Amino acid sequence: MMPELVRIGPIAVYTYGFMWMVGIWLAVWRAMRVAPRYGFHPDYAILIAFWSVGLGIVGGRVGFVVMHWSHYAHDLWGIFRVWEGGMSYFWGFALALATAIFIIHQHRLPLWRVGDWAAPSLALGYAIARLGCFGAGCCYGKPTDLPWGVQFPGLDQPVHPTQLYATLMNLLIFALLVRWEKRQRFEGELFAGFLMLHGLYRFVNEFFRAGATSRIAFDGITFGHFASVAVVAVGVALYYFLRARGVAAKVVSSQPSRLPSGN
Repeated sequence: MMPELVRIGPIAVYTYGFMWMVGIWLAVWRAMRVAPRYGFHPDYAILIAFWSVGLGIVGGRVGFVVMHWSHYAHDLWGIFRVWEGGMSYFWGFALALATAIFIIHQHRLPLWRVGDWAAPSLALGYAIARLGCFGAGCCYGKPTDLPWGVQFPGLDQPVHPTQLYATLMNLLIFALLVRWEKRQRFEGELFAGFLMLHGLYRFVNEFFRAGATSRIAFDGITFGHFASVAVVAVGVALYYFLRARGVAAKVVSSQPSRLPSGN
């Protein structure tokens, strides 16, 4: 665990925030690099990412504070110390997705093609960002006696490094989506695949996690499991709906010369 990546006098660079920035940068870079394939101006990646990430962070933080209100009730300034860690992924993802859909609609972009364009980048950015959670010591797992268990400060015994599990599984998802991208048959296929794979990852990882979303609902099943199943279900339904819709995926040889203003 290394909450501070580096400190120069009174100025500290926190691992949590730094790795999230690296993850976002890599996601945007990848999206900009493949933009011509989808016929989009690369600047759309910056536009969508800026607002989606910004509001996603707000949503994620609000969700975390709500679920841990007893911790913040007597430390209201702590709500704003996001560099210390503490984000609700599901709340953040929901608001970020809603923001992206709004921007896509405003600029009259093809929704499902944008989803396909973004899917591998989402997996890549998320994988890198989870390293920040490991550095901050948040989102850790249940106690374990496995040799790779990690002893975080304040805990009595080693726990599953679920942050690293998340990184490894999402790097695998990224690799699968990149291969899938070359065989894509219809618009929205890649985005639906991302939802299915991502929900499956979270369902599996939830068995090892500890924390707010890992509170038991009944018989060993957590609230995080319910959310994960919902994500998978949406992905499956979307996959079959878009396949029946039958809009063929197209590789576009050129991109727009400028970013439309959206009218």
